[in-house]
Amino acid sequence: LCAHPRWDAMALVNTHTCVGLLTTIFCLNVFGENQPMFWRERNRGMSVFSFFQAKTSLNLCDLWMQCFLFTSLYYGIRVIHVPFLDYWVPYLLTTYAASGWGYAISAWLPAQHGPFVGSLIIFVVCGLLGNPMSLTQFLANPMLEAMVDIISITRWSIPMSFYLEIEAYPPVPDGIQEEMTLGLYKAAYSAASWPNPDYGHWYPALIILIFYGLTLRAIAYLGLLFKNRDKMV
Repeated sequence: LCAHPRWDAMALVNTHTCVGLLTTIFCLNVFGENQPMFWRERNRGMSVFSFFQAKTSLNLCDLWMQCFLFTSLYYGIRVIHVPFLDYWVPYLLTTYAASGWGYAISAWLPAQHGPFVGSLIIFVVCGLLGNPMSLTQFLANPMLEAMVDIISITRWSIPMSFYLEIEAYPPVPDGIQEEMTLGLYKAAYSAASWPNPDYGHWYPALIILIFYGLTLRAIAYLGLLFKNRDKMV
C-alpha cells in the first residue's frame, strides 16, 4: 500500500469504491428491515415523510462516524500531508451519494436482492466509471460523457482528492513510468468538456454530489410512498 505514491489515483479509486460499497450495503437495512410493520403503519395513516426523515437523519450520524473512521485510518497509514478535514470532504460526499443508492434500493426492491444489486451498481458508478484508465474514453464521447457525469460518483469525488494532493505538494515522479502515469491521470481528470476549468474541481463536484444524494433520496421516498400499496398487513 505505502509503496505507491500518495498521488496514485488508482489507490483513490479503490478507497472511494470501498467507502461507496460499505455505505450502500450498510444503508440497505434502513428501509429493508421490518417492512411489514412499515406497510401496516403506513396503511393506518402514518406520515411517510416523517418516517423517512427520522430514519435517514439518524442513519446520517452513523454514516459520518463510519466515514470518519475509514478515512482517518487510511489517512494515517498513507501519511497524507494535506489537512485531514480537507481530505475528508471527498469521502464524505462519496458516502452521502452512495447512501442514496442504499435507500433507493431498499425502498424499491425486495430485501433479498439488495446486496447483489447494490454491489453491482457501486462497482459500476464508482469502480468502473471513475477509473482513470477508462475515463478518458468515456469523456471523449459526448453521449458517454453525459452518462458518466449523471451516474458516476467517483468521476467527481476522485478528482477532488487527486488535485488536492498534487496541488498542495507537487509530485516528483520517480522514473519515466511514474511520469507517464501521472500524465495519464491528469489527462483523464481534465478531459471533460464541462464544467469550466476556471471553476476548479472542488465546487462543481461538491454541488453535483449533494444534488446526486438528494435525487436518490427523493427516489427512495417515492418508493416508500407508492411501493407495495396493496400490502394490507
